Amino acid sequence: MSAHVPTLLLVNILITATLALCLGLVARRGRGDGLFHWGLGLSAHSLAYVLILLRGQADAWISMVLANVLLLSGMALVQEGLYQFLQRPVPRLRIWLPVALAAVAFGLLRERMEARVVLLALLILAQLLQIVRAMLQDWDRTPGRGKAFVLAGLALPGLGLALRAGVTLGGGMNVQSMVDPHPLQTLTFGLVAVSMMLASFGYVIMVKERADARNHELAFTDALTGLHNRRHMQQALAQHLALTRRTAMPLSLLLLDMDHFKHINDRHGHLEGDRVLRAIAQCLRGWLRTQDIAGRWGGEEFIALLPATDAAGARALAERLRTAVQDCTFTTADGQRLPLSVSIGGHTLEPGNPAGIDSLIGTADRALYQAKNDGRNRVEFGSPIDATILVATNACQVSV
Repeated sequence: MSAHVPTLLLVNILITATLALCLGLVARRGRGDGLFHWGLGLSAHSLAYVLILLRGQADAWISMVLANVLLLSGMALVQEGLYQFLQRPVPRLRIWLPVALAAVAFGLLRERMEARVVLLALLILAQLLQIVRAMLQDWDRTPGRGKAFVLAGLALPGLGLALRAGVTLGGGMNVQSMVDPHPLQTLTFGLVAVSMMLASFGYVIMVKERADARNHELAFTDALTGLHNRRHMQQALAQHLALTRRTAMPLSLLLLDMDHFKHINDRHGHLEGDRVLRAIAQCLRGWLRTQDIAGRWGGEEFIALLPATDAAGARALAERLRTAVQDCTFTTADGQRLPLSVSIGGHTLEPGNPAGIDSLIGTADRALYQAKNDGRNRVEFGSPIDATILVATNACQVSV
C-alpha cells in the first residue's frame, strides 16, 4: 500500500519544524547539554524535506543535491549535540566527512536515482553507527532510560533506508524521484516521522535524567571535598542503626577534627584551608574500606561510619587514619611544608545496646573532645557506660 508521498513529507516537515521550535525556545548554546545542536539538526531536516517536496519544480541542484546535503548535515549536527552532551571531544572530521562526500557525489549522480538512494542510505547508516558507538561507549555513565528511546528512534530510519537501498539494488523499486509513490517510500518516510519524535523525546528525557542525577548528587555531596554531606550521613546513620538492630552486628563511628585548623586559615588563608580539607578527604577515601562511609560533618570535622566493625577494629582503623594524616606531606602554594594532624573520637555500638543516633554521635563527640584536651593528634573511644548514661540523660530530658 502506498501513501501520498508529498503528504508524508509535509507531515515530516511539520513534526521536525515543531520539535526544532520547541527545542529552540528552551535550549541555550553554552549550557553543554547539546539541545541547541539537536534543534539545529531538526531545522536542517525540516528544510531538507521542504526542498525534497519541491522536486520537479525547483532546480535539481537545490531539490536534490542541497536537500540531501541538508539531511546529512542534520545528522551531523545531532552528532555534535550528542558529543557535547557526553562531554567528549567532537570528532568533526569524522562527523562532517559524509556531508562533504554527499556534496560531491550527489552532484555527479543527479541523473542516477538508484545510485543516489544507495549512497544516501550508506552515508546516513555510517552516521547512525557513529552515534550508536558513541552512546554505547558512555552507556553506563548515562543515567536513566532516555538513551534507550534515542537508540530506538535512530534505529528506525536506519532500518527503512537499508531496506530501501537493498530493494533498489535488487531492482524492486522502479521510481524516478523521492516523491514518486511506492510502498517503500511510504515505509521510509513514515519511519522517519516516528523516529524524529521518538529520538527527540528520548534526548530531552536523557538531558532531564542527567540533570536530576546531578541535583541528587549535589543534594547529598559536599561540594568542597566530594565526600558525603551531613544530610546523607544522617540518613546513612539511621539506616545502619536499624540494620545493626536487626542483624545483631556492631556499628562503629569515628569523628575526626582537624587540629589547629583556625591557625592554618589565619596564617595561610582560606584557600589553603580548603586545600587541607580536600587532602584530609582524600586520605579518608584512601584508607577506609569499601563498606565504610565517610562524610564531612561540618567545618573541619569529618565523620566515618564503620558497619559490622567492633571496637578493636574501629580503634585500629582510627589509628591508621591518624598516622596517615600525620605522615601526609602537604605543601602550601608558596612552597611551605605544613604539618597536618587530626584528633579522633570514636564509639562502637554493640548488639543489644538501645542507644540511638544522638547517643552514638554524642559519645563519639565526647571522646573527640577528650582527645583534644589530652594534647591532640590522638584517638580516644567512648565507653559503653558513657553511652548508657547519655541515653538515660536524654530520656530524662524528654520526660521532663
